[in-house]
Amino acid sequence: MKIAPMLRAELDFIEEMLDRAEASVERSSRGNFRDLRARLHNWAARIAVIGQVKAGKSTFLNAFLHQHDFLPSDVNPWTSVVTNMRINLPEDPITGAKFEFFSEGDWDEIVNGGSRIRDLTEQLLPGFDTDLLRQQSEQMRSRAQKRLGKHYHALLGSSHEYDFLAPDLLKRYVCAGPGSDDGLEREALGRYAALTKSADIYMRLPEFQVPTIITDTPGVNDPFLVRDEFTCRSLDRSDVFVMVLSAHQPLTDVDIALIRILARQDNKDVLIFLNRIDELDDYATEVPRVMADVTRRLRQAIPDIDFRIVAGSAYLADLTQRGDAEAAQARAELDSAELAQYLRARFSHVPEDPIDRLLLASGLEEVKHVLSEVIDGGVGRQQLARIRGDLRAEISGVQFITRRERDSLQMQIESIRSDVAEAAVEEMSAEIKATSALRTSLEKLVESADGKIETVLNKSWASLETRLNGCIEEFVESQKAAFAEFLRNSKIRSGTVPRSFETDTTMLQAALEREVTKGYDKSRAAIDVLLDNCIHACRSTIQDRFDDPSSEITLADMPHETFTSTLTLAKRALRIDFVMERGWAFWRTPEVNVEKTIEALRILAAEELRPAVDKILKAYGETQVERASAGISRVRVMVRMMEMTVRERTVQLKQERAELERIARDPAQQSRMANRIQSKMEVLERRLLNLAALESALSGLTSAKPKTQAA
Repeated sequence: MKIAPMLRAELDFIEEMLDRAEASVERSSRGNFRDLRARLHNWAARIAVIGQVKAGKSTFLNAFLHQHDFLPSDVNPWTSVVTNMRINLPEDPITGAKFEFFSEGDWDEIVNGGSRIRDLTEQLLPGFDTDLLRQQSEQMRSRAQKRLGKHYHALLGSSHEYDFLAPDLLKRYVCAGPGSDDGLEREALGRYAALTKSADIYMRLPEFQVPTIITDTPGVNDPFLVRDEFTCRSLDRSDVFVMVLSAHQPLTDVDIALIRILARQDNKDVLIFLNRIDELDDYATEVPRVMADVTRRLRQAIPDIDFRIVAGSAYLADLTQRGDAEAAQARAELDSAELAQYLRARFSHVPEDPIDRLLLASGLEEVKHVLSEVIDGGVGRQQLARIRGDLRAEISGVQFITRRERDSLQMQIESIRSDVAEAAVEEMSAEIKATSALRTSLEKLVESADGKIETVLNKSWASLETRLNGCIEEFVESQKAAFAEFLRNSKIRSGTVPRSFETDTTMLQAALEREVTKGYDKSRAAIDVLLDNCIHACRSTIQDRFDDPSSEITLADMPHETFTSTLTLAKRALRIDFVMERGWAFWRTPEVNVEKTIEALRILAAEELRPAVDKILKAYGETQVERASAGISRVRVMVRMMEMTVRERTVQLKQERAELERIARDPAQQSRMANRIQSKMEVLERRLLNLAALESALSGLTSAKPKTQAA
């Protein structure tokens, strides 16, 4: 089936509008349209496939992409790599891959990022267990050094690119490889895996009607810290989330927490694929029960979420694509009466062809249908609407400049007579001077708005940092009561004093998220006011001199109306060892020093949560800057109007003055010049007609469709 055909039509339409726009304007005006074309060609629908380790994400993707055993589906979880399948992107190679390696700075963050926290725990809380994540990162670095030997340092921060890619080649970069590294050869499985930061795979698949990037992420219960960070980054950039759940363990607390974060990402869609139904004892009756249970639990946990659930089996889909004898035998065994019963109950019909029966039960076609719907009507359409809005603004700017040029030519025709030639030259000189002053005024308005916006951004960032740190401090203080209650209950139950306490950070994370959302909304509103005031000031300044500057230059379809970062998932709990105090009598039971324990928790929480806070602040700042830059770029269209007008009129003035002086007393020359000017005016009139048609066509483009409703 074709995935996202409606959005394909919209892409083609905007591409056609760009072609016509470039063909309708002078060469000097084409650069801005080429920039818009580059943005269009770099656009892609972004799908992230997520789920816990062993849920079957890679098997699902292999079947989805009709690539049997392409993505490794049996790798050690902490050596898996974020892998991007870049499908049908115009500027990408047709086939091949690119693998980026960790830099020295990446390793420093991975291996040494926890050294201070470890020192503090050893000083404050003797016996504190060394961080498992640090152990794993050290193992990973050691593994990379041992495998790569003298090549290790040369590869840091570099990349490998290939014009072709086979499964065995891919496994060198993303698989763990053999357990022992002794005698490892260059071509061995997993040679580069420990050093690989990310993998980009280039594909051309006609089934996808629009450019698409599908990201295969490490499991959300992957204990390796740096992979978790890259997974979160990929989720921030994704538009559609496919959550793969195992039918054996369909919905855990970790899954619900992740889906809750995804649901807060406005204008993004969530598809839940309940995988491995073929492994249930009686999937004809079990699948409806499990689907109902997942739906009920999600509705209770996240009442306002929109989602779709599809049940199926990536394994069944894979079997339908294989032609080997083993697959044929497996298909025969699975094509049972139970399968027919399931299909009849779920889909009200049983296909005649056995391949079709397995394919329908796999849910693969249903997944494609749902993805097609959400891509066609989801965030991708809104992103293209922003490009459309910028295209309309550029066309309006060219229309304005063309009208000014046409009016200038009309004035030249009226000025050809010798008795008005001199006066015409003086008028043109005055107009150029006034237009130049106008351009300067506009530039000052934009620079002023830019400076004010930068101030807002800096204050917002600093204020959010203070509030996030305040949330952490309040959380620590709130643990005093929790400590006391925990100690009291422990003594009642066992009569002993516990040695450690694990505190849930769910409420803290919720507080951090509220502060981020509140801070972004306030900052965005302030920036939008400044941008809107700048647009009105520019328009008012232009209207004092010219008519109809351009009503199409607005703040409609600006990016990042809201902001939510998945990075708030970074830490779910903090474990603290109680600081114990003994009295002078050694036989007395040691007591917990609550104040010292709280102080230790304060230091540990600050160190543990600081990396996550820094990353949230970075993503927060980048999102603000991107929205502000998009608004300023709209405003600068007005400045470019004036720049082009001044530049072109200055050149014209010199030519026209010379012409007027030469033909002042020559009627024949005056007639020939009038004809030439009239021809130019006809060209400009046709250009204005073409631009008006383009503007009308773009204005008539249908608005973004509403999000797909939950099943």
